[in-house]
Amino acid sequence: MPRYFKIICLDDPKWLLEEFHQGRARFGWSGPGTDLREIRQKEWTTRTEAERVAWSYTKFLIERICPGDRIVVQPDQPIQRFVIGEVIDPGYESSPGTLPDFNHILHVNPLTPQPIPINATVVSAALKHDLSKRGHYYEIYPEQSIQELDLLAQNAQQNALDLTSIRTDENTRDRTLQAIKKGIIAEVSRLWPSKDFERLCEVLCDSLDYIEVKERKDGGRGWDLLVRIVNPITQTILLDDVPVQCKNYTGPVTSTQPIDDLERCIRNSDADTRLAILFILGDLTPEFRLAVQAKQETLSQELKRGITFEVIDQDRIAELYARYIGDTVNRVSGAV
Repeated sequence: MPRYFKIICLDDPKWLLEEFHQGRARFGWSGPGTDLREIRQKEWTTRTEAERVAWSYTKFLIERICPGDRIVVQPDQPIQRFVIGEVIDPGYESSPGTLPDFNHILHVNPLTPQPIPINATVVSAALKHDLSKRGHYYEIYPEQSIQELDLLAQNAQQNALDLTSIRTDENTRDRTLQAIKKGIIAEVSRLWPSKDFERLCEVLCDSLDYIEVKERKDGGRGWDLLVRIVNPITQTILLDDVPVQCKNYTGPVTSTQPIDDLERCIRNSDADTRLAILFILGDLTPEFRLAVQAKQETLSQELKRGITFEVIDQDRIAELYARYIGDTVNRVSGAV
C-alpha cells in the first residue's frame, strides 16, 4: 500500500496544474538558490536566512517523500479540487532559472488527467475530511482514505470517474460556511477593536480544552495574555507562561509590529520559553508570513533554542468563534 502525502500549492492554479500534468509538482517557499540538496550539506550557522526558511518549511520534500510515494496536490484555498500523482525518480529536484518562487519540484507520474472536485459524489465525506486538514503538508494515515485514493487514481486512469455529479448539499454547506466565516470576521473586527479584541481572544482561549489563561494584562513586555497548555492525556503541564499577542487589523497586513511584539515576548519571557502565539485579524500576505518565519529562525539561531511562532489567522479565529459563540456571548459582558 503506497504512502500518501497531501501538499498545498497556492500560486497560479492554471500554471501549477499544467506543470503537474507535465510531471512537475511544484512547491513554494523556494526562491532562486534554495536547492534542498545543497542546503542539507551546510551547517546551520552557515546557511543564509532564505536557506533556513526554505529548509524549515520544505525539508519534508527530501526527508520524508520518496519515489513510490503518492501526493495529493491542493491548488486552491480553501480546497475545491485536487490531483493525485506518484513520485518517480529522481524524486526531488530544484528548478534552474530565476523564478521568484515554486522552484522545488517533485517529479511525478500524474494519475488524474483532470482535477477531482472535493464535493464530487465519488469523494466520500470521510476522504474530504482527511483532505481538508490544516497544514501545508501532512501524511494521510486512515486506511480507508488510502484505499479510496487508490481507487480514484485507478478509475481516473481508466476514464471511469464521474466528475460532474456533485454532492449538492455538501457544496452548499461549504459556500455557507465560507459566507458565515466572512461575516464573523467582519463583525469581530468591527465590534471587538483594540483592547476589546484582547478580551475576546482571552475568552476564546478560556473556552478551549487544555488551555488555561494565567495572566490577563499587558505589562508592556510584549504580550497581552499568558496561557498554560495542558497534556490532554495526563493533565500535566506541557508548556507554561506561553505569551499571546492579539492584533486587530483590516485589509492586507503590512505592519511588522506584530512580529516585533512576538520577538519582545520571547526576549522578555522566561529563559526556557520557546513558543509565542499571535491572534491576528487581517489578510496575511505571503511577505508577512515569510517575515514571521524569518524572525523565528533568526531568534532560534541567536538564542540557541528552537523558537516557534504560532499564528492564529482570521479564518481560524472565525472557526473558533463559531464553535464557542454561545459561550462567548454569555461570558463576556458588553459583547455586542
